[in-house]
Amino acid sequence: MDILIQSKLIVSSGLALVLSSALAISGCSVEPANEASQYLSQPINKSANKDFESIYATANQGDPQAQFQLGTMYEHGQGVDEDKSKAAKWYRKSAEQGLADGQNALGKLYYFNMELEPVFNESITWFEKAAAQGQPEAQYHIGFFYEKGYDRPIDKEQALKWYKKSAENGFITAQLELGIDYSDDDWVEQDYNEAYKWTRKAAEQEDMQAQYNLGVMYANGLGVKKQHALVAMWYNKSADQGYAAAQNNLAALYYTGDGVVQSYDDAFRWYSKSAAQGDLEAQTNLGGLYYFGHGATKDTDKALELYRDAAAKGNQRAKDIIEVLIQEGIINR
Repeated sequence: MDILIQSKLIVSSGLALVLSSALAISGCSVEPANEASQYLSQPINKSANKDFESIYATANQGDPQAQFQLGTMYEHGQGVDEDKSKAAKWYRKSAEQGLADGQNALGKLYYFNMELEPVFNESITWFEKAAAQGQPEAQYHIGFFYEKGYDRPIDKEQALKWYKKSAENGFITAQLELGIDYSDDDWVEQDYNEAYKWTRKAAEQEDMQAQYNLGVMYANGLGVKKQHALVAMWYNKSADQGYAAAQNNLAALYYTGDGVVQSYDDAFRWYSKSAAQGDLEAQTNLGGLYYFGHGATKDTDKALELYRDAAAKGNQRAKDIIEVLIQEGIINR
């Protein structure tokens, strides 16, 4: 039986073990990031109550950075019980003194946090103040508002402008977003060179989705020459961080020996990790390894169990394999 590698589309005849390379740029959420800012004027001390007491004393003396740090501690329960209202109070004190991080944090807290009553107009005002000072996460949010038409007419030119400002200031989410936007040819004119540039920047900041996307670009020659060794390197970096699609793709490389030393054992290991996270392509591929006894003891029952489960969850390739097995009389309908 043939061993086939799936890229975007493959038509197989007979019972084939089709290993997915998932050769498509992975998308990211269209929603703005809802996590602590990547951009902080100074590191936040997260350790113990004594740090809280020290920061509290400094904040009470009117220091805007300490007020911002105190707000962060209240928001995330660092050295003190979590309290969103007190977080908002201290963020506001910081923001009113002009600290960009405080302004951005207050904007996020009001915009995203459902424990407080949303104050959208005020949150956007604080985002704008922070963005005007060069706070990169706030710049990203302003770009998002222009792209989606939140509180303002849709303006793609302004959206791209603010995304680029954010990305140039090192905000990973903006860099990742630009890499995808320049690849997709949706609202931004497709430009794989730009896509590669921004994806690379995010990947070098250890973003696992960007690392995966960069591997895909090297695999397909999108904005860069195809290089199997670099495909493997970037998939490996992403896979090590737990990105399921990268684990599946890395397993496929180990199966075929493209860019790595061929190893059914390593293919089995990475398919197993990906499948354990619910990746149905990896689960189907893992079924194939059990079916053929590659990297694992041949176990037809286990293979069928994996195929059937993936098929029941909607994986079309698993459904196709089961249909072939039925047609060849290997299993009953």
